[in-house]
Amino acid sequence: MESFIPQLIVILLVGILAGATCRLCRIPILPGYVLAGAIISPSAFHLIGPGNQIESLAEIGFFFLLFGIGIELSLEELRHSWREFLTNGTIQVGLCCLVIVILCRLFGIETATAIVVAMSVAVSSTVIVFRAFTEWGYTTHPAGRRAIGILLFQDAAILPVVMWMAASERHGSGAVSFAISSILLAIPLILAIPILRLVVARWIVPGLGRLRSTEIAVLFALLVLTPFGYLSYVMNLPVALGALAAGLVLNGNRMTKQLDALAQPFRETFGAIFFISLGAYLNLQELHEITMGTLIFCPLCLVAKAASLVLALRWSGLPWRSAVGLGATLFQMGELSFLLLWNGRQTGIVSGDLYNALMLIAVANLMATPVLVYWGFRIIRGSVAERQPDRTASGDSELPKVVLIGAGPMGGHIAAYLETLGMDVCLVDQSPLNLQPFAQQGFRTICGDGREADVLQRAEILDSAMVVVCVPDDGVAIAIVKAARQLNPRATIIARCRYQSHRSALERAGANCIIVEEIEAAWAVQRFLQEIKR
Repeated sequence: MESFIPQLIVILLVGILAGATCRLCRIPILPGYVLAGAIISPSAFHLIGPGNQIESLAEIGFFFLLFGIGIELSLEELRHSWREFLTNGTIQVGLCCLVIVILCRLFGIETATAIVVAMSVAVSSTVIVFRAFTEWGYTTHPAGRRAIGILLFQDAAILPVVMWMAASERHGSGAVSFAISSILLAIPLILAIPILRLVVARWIVPGLGRLRSTEIAVLFALLVLTPFGYLSYVMNLPVALGALAAGLVLNGNRMTKQLDALAQPFRETFGAIFFISLGAYLNLQELHEITMGTLIFCPLCLVAKAASLVLALRWSGLPWRSAVGLGATLFQMGELSFLLLWNGRQTGIVSGDLYNALMLIAVANLMATPVLVYWGFRIIRGSVAERQPDRTASGDSELPKVVLIGAGPMGGHIAAYLETLGMDVCLVDQSPLNLQPFAQQGFRTICGDGREADVLQRAEILDSAMVVVCVPDDGVAIAIVKAARQLNPRATIIARCRYQSHRSALERAGANCIIVEEIEAAWAVQRFLQEIKR
């Protein structure tokens, strides 16, 4: 315990510094954590050392990370994308793994190591891609549905490998037979997920909604998560499988986003510890010992992944241009890649030389992801056919949509009232702190400037029947109303106006209803004076 607390303080401190640096540089935060872990590792500044308590916290991070993936995966989307899930996913993962396994054998790498390396390269970042598709408004487009099908297949395909690795750690040469028996034991757990999802959505969630207590919602999420993890442990299954199953059980109901937002502090905190601890396995002193064969092999693996992505997307019917653009958005190695490499290093399946090289490749890959995503979407948007949303197959809500810009006290009251009217409200604000309580309550939220067209498009303004502008600055309100009216000429726009002198400008910008604070305040004072006179 005496060494644990100082090491934990160091990990949290470098996590804050790494996260802040990545945010300022506008790059994904995961490579920052990994590099920070490498810097404080025994091979560099030796600020942390091996310890069971730190590894236990890292495993909790692994646990919450899989829980987050489970709660963010959409089984409804899978139902609509099952063809893409099976065909495109099989082609991409199968082709990528086959080519990489062949490369591994040509470079003299053992078959067990080849399987781990192939799967770690084949998978993409579910979190980054889902976030990018939501921000760019492509979740309901044909291109987006194809990509989501591939992502879901990647996440599903990795589970047998994780189970096999856990079995190899415990049973050595009998790992394959034990893994098969573990998969058979997991079948009842998998079959129970749809039943439990129905029970939670139909009977438990309505009760939690009536209580309107975030504390009880957090306790309920942990109550679902913990037994699933313990049941997996008792059945000799990977505990992470139980976390994934718990996330799927809580998925697909009206409180899913709220539960995800409430679990986010746990996931982010322990996830940061996990990725920093993962970076500590990097041996910076051995980087110069990486062989030339390994340096040639790792980029070839990325080439194989790029080719498999483009071919799978082209097979799905996309033109070559769109297939290349969409492939660029999926090119990165994801969170599960780090998990596989970490497990492989712990079990001895992946050597230190190969682990160091692949980790550096993964970090560099993730750092280049924002540029690749921007470039990829620009290419996709060049194709008019791919810009049309596929509304017949989407699982979007049929509730009337409202975009509310400005999540202050006034916006909060209006959002709560609109929700009671049965409307699907999306709040837009520049402050993530203002949006956090609304996300915890299950509202859709977009962090950005409401004057920007891409922010309004991400809020689905094109499909919205109403826009409510609640910002306290009249100049900003006028610009927002203009942008909203240009994007959606049919929507009803209600605008807050502080000063009567700006009313005509808001009318010219396209507002249908303008609430002037000066006039409303004057009427309120007048009513009060009338009450006193009586």
